[in-house]
Amino acid sequence: MHAYSLIIATFERPEDLAVTLAGVEKQTRRPAEIVVVDSSRDERTKKLCEEWSTRLPVRWFFSDAKSAAKQRNQGAELCSPTSEVLGFMDDDITLYADTCALVCEVFDTDSAGEVGGVGVRIDEIQRAAPSRLTRLYFRLQAGYSHPTFGGRLFGPAINCLPCYTEPAENGLIHSQWLNSGCVFYRREPFLRERFPAFDGYSYMEDVHCSARIAKTHRLYFHVNARCSHREGTNSLKRDIIGLARQRIANQRIVARDVLGMHGARLAWKFFLHRLFATFTIVRQRNPGWAQDLRGTWM
Repeated sequence: MHAYSLIIATFERPEDLAVTLAGVEKQTRRPAEIVVVDSSRDERTKKLCEEWSTRLPVRWFFSDAKSAAKQRNQGAELCSPTSEVLGFMDDDITLYADTCALVCEVFDTDSAGEVGGVGVRIDEIQRAAPSRLTRLYFRLQAGYSHPTFGGRLFGPAINCLPCYTEPAENGLIHSQWLNSGCVFYRREPFLRERFPAFDGYSYMEDVHCSARIAKTHRLYFHVNARCSHREGTNSLKRDIIGLARQRIANQRIVARDVLGMHGARLAWKFFLHRLFATFTIVRQRNPGWAQDLRGTWM
């Protein structure tokens, strides 16, 4: 059985982290350690971890970098070398009791070492099959057709979560990328690739890292290993314009660095994607949509 460590990057959300740790405590297969990497400006999270260390193997570390990606990399470096699997969780995730056991079983039964990562299914993300118009747009960007484009990474770094209607073998859906809400990686390929040094909220750091791991190992979303995402808030999420700008900038980096897009091809595909994003933002009109639209074009 593979030993595993959990890494949680956090910033000024001790109340959320307490709920997350309570979910870890209920696991039928507990981690060897929980490494909390904290960039908060106060010591509330540190004190919380000290309190929880009597119930779980929690270790707290401070980070000068207010960056989810950099904090996760720091946590991976601090993990025990005996942990063959590294799990990364947001600080506002609640695990089901069997989540970690189901994921670790995938690595346990992979005698050939082909599995590089397994993503946990998030209850709150219910992605429907794309409409005819969206599927047509995806086909234009990807250059091929697919019923849902679930688990695909294509065009100027457009990444789609599974609809969980895709074919699954032993509860696993093959994917070209994984998100980092709750994800587990085999230690060796992760430490080889790592998350990119994106700042702040670190949009698409998960795509950048996982898509590189996918070049040598197989990635899967697990249909039955599930978690709940409570969507905590902090000051890093309040700047809607800044987050939109970061999303666009980091997506361009993934398209260039990971998918090898450059020059005119990248420019026109990215312009087309911005137009499609504009259509989606205006149609949905979610809270802060005007700022989101502005940041998309800045």
